Amino acid sequence: MTFKVSVNNHQCELIATRLLPLQFRKAHFDRPFLTFQSDNETKLCAYLFSSAICHQTHALINRKKNLKGWGCLEDAYTSLGTDGSPLLKPEYIAALDAKQLSELLKPLFSEGGDLTYCTLDRLEERSNFIIEISKILNEKYGGRVENMIAKAEGYLLNNGNGIYELLEEFSAFVDPLKKKSTVFLQLATNANLLKIKDPQSVEPVMDYHMQRLLLRIGCVEVLDQDLKQSLQDRTPLSSDSEVRTAAVEAVRLIGKLAKKDFFEMDELLWSMARSCCHEKPLCQFGACAKNPCTFFSFVDLPEHTHCIFADVCLGKSDESYRKYWQPIVETNYY
Repeated sequence: MTFKVSVNNHQCELIATRLLPLQFRKAHFDRPFLTFQSDNETKLCAYLFSSAICHQTHALINRKKNLKGWGCLEDAYTSLGTDGSPLLKPEYIAALDAKQLSELLKPLFSEGGDLTYCTLDRLEERSNFIIEISKILNEKYGGRVENMIAKAEGYLLNNGNGIYELLEEFSAFVDPLKKKSTVFLQLATNANLLKIKDPQSVEPVMDYHMQRLLLRIGCVEVLDQDLKQSLQDRTPLSSDSEVRTAAVEAVRLIGKLAKKDFFEMDELLWSMARSCCHEKPLCQFGACAKNPCTFFSFVDLPEHTHCIFADVCLGKSDESYRKYWQPIVETNYY
């Protein structure tokens, strides 16, 4: 079998040396989505539902609050949790159909109350995910995420009863690489609502931002010229499996060398990719595309005038790496 993609171990080692000393700002774990005042079950539902519908959110934006993508989801679900909204009650949601729930979600993602301008697309698809989750929670767990977690006894893999395994009952969480599942676990853990007994079973999070970054910095090498051209030209692909799988393996290696767990690796690489290495890379334009920079808001640095990978990144000096884009695929996995 001929592989189209490989992991550049040497480049992963270089990147790990730059991540090793980094620490997070305290404020990152004190942010509203992790600390809003409510009961534990409401918070768990907020984390589960927001993770379930977090895929392909390129268009999601709130200009008034200067939020995009995941930031909009955190803001919306923080408000729902703080207000004790029925949109975090499985019993209420299970009685709705996708069209009804879509209409209730629209105001959360429409600036100024203009429901004709909702930037969260594929609403009925996302609504169906939440409705299915609610129905299964009602049928199997008394309508409570806490009961599902209790069944797992703190394990991610537990002879079919681990949290990863139980989440696979929901269509939103069937991704074999478990991106959304790990995002949920990360939120619940950071909010002190979950203690994982088998942390070695955590799967690295892998979304499109991180794939783009790992391609550009050279940790993931594309060996097939046709695939390379497609990624550089942003041509839609039928599958991203080889790129995504190699990217996960690269994160495994970098995390081990940098002495960071996979939750930390997600926060570091994702925040850098969406701010410092997007359409206008920091190394070429002298400023992050996002203001404020997500990476600088997460990581405890005295200043942020250049990319921390600048002296080891292949893309900084080689345009062929810098032209890489994430695989363009239709997916609800991430």
